[in-house]
Amino acid sequence: MLTENTEQLLFKIAHCPFLSYKEKWVLANEQIGNLAERTQSAVPLRRLTDKKKASFLRYESKLPIMQLNEAYHSKGIVYHSIFSPAYPEQLKHIFAPPLVLFLKGNESNLKLPMIGVVGARECSPYSKEALQAILPTLIEEKVGIVSGLAKGVDGLAHQNTISLGGRTIGVVGTGLDYYYPSENKELQMRMERTQLVLSEYPLGTPPRRHHFPERNRIIAGLSKGVVVIEAKSRSGSLITARIALEEGRDVFAVPGAITNPLSSGCHELLKDGALLCTDGNSILNEWIQ
Repeated sequence: MLTENTEQLLFKIAHCPFLSYKEKWVLANEQIGNLAERTQSAVPLRRLTDKKKASFLRYESKLPIMQLNEAYHSKGIVYHSIFSPAYPEQLKHIFAPPLVLFLKGNESNLKLPMIGVVGARECSPYSKEALQAILPTLIEEKVGIVSGLAKGVDGLAHQNTISLGGRTIGVVGTGLDYYYPSENKELQMRMERTQLVLSEYPLGTPPRRHHFPERNRIIAGLSKGVVVIEAKSRSGSLITARIALEEGRDVFAVPGAITNPLSSGCHELLKDGALLCTDGNSILNEWIQ
């Protein structure tokens, strides 16, 4: 039976700044009996050191729960633990899903079937053309667009979805009181009012390099599939595609010119068995089969 103490414990663990997301899961699984079984989540098989457990107990005893709750309320941010009925069901089943999600905006966006859209930060005009070919059909069929509110393809995917009257979700690698990158601040603020922005990171968490690969697993986990538009051979977009494959999601890749380095990652995905994507129907036809 879920108790207020269980919810509060997950809230405290989510705020712990010196534990990785995998360590948070290990600790929560030890503290809450059968957490992995009860949530049907895949979790890390490791133990937390006694030193880290002791550090968490000291941290937990000093955490100002009431003040934190007031801070979230004042900023219009809600949060859901993995036990909450409002927590996205498909996200529960990824490896080490967020114990707590922090959200700002229209939560009904989570009820749509979703496709993740990722690609190069320093993209070419071709990315915009590809999005114009792919998004309208998906939006017409009430498919939500998930991306990471980063520069380049991410920002374009959100902007184009909004301009077409669609629904979009931004997954960020910071607390919801940060706007990163700064050039997308206005877009993020708009999405907080009319769309949805979410994070596994609590208030006060600045951007850190390792947060963005971690954020990518949430994009893949929320989505039925992921489409990659312009990506170099080594890029965060390919990390998202790999995670999507590991989690049993579809991976689509948009082809490009063979001389364009920004298309090399997509071509590698296609050679490895990704699905060819040239328009929205490329995705919908796979889902209807």
